[in-house]
Amino acid sequence: MRRLFLLSFAAFVLSSVTAGTDKLHFYQNDGVVRYCNYGAVDSISFDQDYTLALFRLGGELTASYHFSMLDSLTFGQSVSNAATFPSAPDFNEAFQSTVTPEYNNVPEPPIDADDNDYIENYTVKNTITFTYEGNSVTVAGLVDGVTVTTDGAHVRVVSTKAKMRYLLQGSTENGSFKVATENPDLDEKRFCITLNGLTMTNPNGAAINIQTGKSVYLSLAKDKVNTLCDGDKYNTAPGEDEKGTIFSEGQLLISGSGTLNVKSLGGHGICSDDYIFLRANTGTINITSKKDGLNTKDHFTMYGGTVNINSQRDGIAVREGPFRLYGGTLDMDCFDDGIVSDYTSPDTASIFIAGGYTKITTTDEKGHAVYTTGPLTMTGGAVSADVAGNASKCLIAGDSILISGGYAMLKAAGTPLYDKKEKDYASAACIRAKRDLTISGGDLYLLCSGDGGKAINSVSNTLISGGNITVITQGRDCTINDNTIRSRAVDTEDMTISGNAVLKLSTAGTSIYTGNNLNINGGSTYSLTTDRNAESLNVKGARQQTGGLILFGYSE
Repeated sequence: MRRLFLLSFAAFVLSSVTAGTDKLHFYQNDGVVRYCNYGAVDSISFDQDYTLALFRLGGELTASYHFSMLDSLTFGQSVSNAATFPSAPDFNEAFQSTVTPEYNNVPEPPIDADDNDYIENYTVKNTITFTYEGNSVTVAGLVDGVTVTTDGAHVRVVSTKAKMRYLLQGSTENGSFKVATENPDLDEKRFCITLNGLTMTNPNGAAINIQTGKSVYLSLAKDKVNTLCDGDKYNTAPGEDEKGTIFSEGQLLISGSGTLNVKSLGGHGICSDDYIFLRANTGTINITSKKDGLNTKDHFTMYGGTVNINSQRDGIAVREGPFRLYGGTLDMDCFDDGIVSDYTSPDTASIFIAGGYTKITTTDEKGHAVYTTGPLTMTGGAVSADVAGNASKCLIAGDSILISGGYAMLKAAGTPLYDKKEKDYASAACIRAKRDLTISGGDLYLLCSGDGGKAINSVSNTLISGGNITVITQGRDCTINDNTIRSRAVDTEDMTISGNAVLKLSTAGTSIYTGNNLNINGGSTYSLTTDRNAESLNVKGARQQTGGLILFGYSE
């Protein structure tokens, strides 16, 4: 019945092209209704098995429907419940209308009484208060088992006492606070540092220097503003590390609703040789750093707070472990990478984003916004990335990338750069997976404006089964040293589009390129070029459609 209907309809349309406002409505089984002026339908044809209907629209576009997706066709005057087939300008409007999105914060899990990461599980029995004033410091509340030595406003603490809190306040332009160890078996205990309105500069090293390997609860007192700065050169004691304005050999567990301003002239802003954990109740941390804003070894986990970073290197660097973001706000302006995991051990590297709002700007060559040598997963939250350096990427993983939810606004503007390691030219990209790329949900907006750029680039398979994805590539093919680098909205080995995915691609180069096969099993795909000489589809293997809609061709 459907085949007879479509055949008779085709004959009717081709013999009834008249001026007027009559609209042809395409009813899809996922509830989407599209329309065009029926006078713009040049031809209708069917594949050999009558499973596909091909509508030639306006001499430039071809809409290929699988019958399983197309319920019916009707005529009507009204378009109140339908949307026109998109054109390239529609994609630009989508970018212009986007604003900072609402985002989710994943709640902290219930506190385990045996978990030392939570200050709630730490009982303070003794508090020593350090009040800095110019070139001196007043110490109150000394107890047995804690040795405090001072040199002007420079403080050194060695403690065999457990359940201690050190409360720091006042102001000095030549001071520091150091917790040292002389006998690790006796000295290394967990302790709490409360910043209670402290302004401190150490011209010769870290402002706060923790040389014990135990957990440090760094608490920001409510309604208090703390400002810390290091020196441009460090006079580090032999046998010690000292890598930032705030440095700890052990875990840094940050909480409290106060404000912390960190300026680094010689090292990282905040650094741990273990891991850093930001609690959901963390206040505001502002970091300006010569090196990385936050640098940690084992992992970085954040449930809340507002962290603003302006760094001459990375924003947040995890050297040998995962990065996990569940909530809060990150705003980073970096010369090098924004978020990176990790430098040395791909087996332990990963990035997981489940909540929070992240805004990243980078400017250096290969200065990526979010980079890991392992897998990258995004299930929620919002990421806004703007990378300007040559061959820079917004999201890049040495393993697979999985996006199942959340919001992303990704902009890449750089041009290609020769990669000596890969022995090939590397292009700018919004998303780059060195294995599979899987998108099953979320709202993604990708803009790649540099010549030779790839908005979506996967070495292996690209699997899109859900989400709303809008892609614009404005750059064109370019030639460098007799090497032609192609501009492509999608560049992958194999690609499958299914489910209820909505994929809108507009490019001055190639819209979809596959080194092997393209399979369309569902969804709505719009693959448009803005140059008559460009290709909507360049499929080196087989192109198969068993469901869904694909509209491809030239659109001004």
